[in-house]
Amino acid sequence: MNTIADVLARLETIIEENKAANSPLGYFPVIYHLMTAGVQQRIAEGAFDDGPRMERLDVVFAQRYFDAYDAWKKGRPTTGAWATAFSAAQDSNLTVLQHILLGINAHIHLDLGIAAATIQPGPDIQLLQQDFGRINQLIESLVDPVQDRLAEIFPLFRLLDWALRTWDERFANQIIGLGRAGAWKVATTLATLEGTVQEQAILELDKGVVLLGSRIHNPGRWLAPAFRLACLAEMGSVGAKIEKLQVLTPTTLRPPADQKTV
Repeated sequence: MNTIADVLARLETIIEENKAANSPLGYFPVIYHLMTAGVQQRIAEGAFDDGPRMERLDVVFAQRYFDAYDAWKKGRPTTGAWATAFSAAQDSNLTVLQHILLGINAHIHLDLGIAAATIQPGPDIQLLQQDFGRINQLIESLVDPVQDRLAEIFPLFRLLDWALRTWDERFANQIIGLGRAGAWKVATTLATLEGTVQEQAILELDKGVVLLGSRIHNPGRWLAPAFRLACLAEMGSVGAKIEKLQVLTPTTLRPPADQKTV
């Protein structure tokens, strides 16, 4: 795994594998593929201060997901955050949105900061800050287009969205917003640590991400009924839902007018 093209190819394999198996494990990699293609496009457009560094970050970041996915499929241990996301695929009562958010939770709240500290350790982590912020902008830009595709899977989505005063968008934005605020803090903290001290810090971080994943899986008495209703109303097989999400392209993700403003 050396280039973004390698990452995209592996994601496509995972998507097709899970689409054929009608597995909810295929939802997150569709969104991740969209985000990765968006990063590739932004690098080509010169949107980052250091394009080659961002490609390295993308590859290291993606490898954490691939390692976790491969370990889970082979019955080997993985991080608690990813175990929470992957095990949720067995729960037929979860919505597409919940599955996507569980993947985002593990990958952004745990993996992103670790990947950043890996490619830019020590005080030099500060050199990454501006481009790191632009990645966060890209992640946030996923919400609206994904919501539009969810409306294709769940025709009553927009009506429920209006009736419940954008519960879904607020819930999604809260999860992603926590990632935006926390991932950089994680990166800067881990970049100053080494060896077993860093490993222990990652273990403690993983515990916190598991707790947030549990909240996504079981959102509480107020949101849980809305999610159950949404799940019952979703149309089509898992494979068909994955195909609907695949309609999304990087051109649907638009950054602010000044791409180099965080």
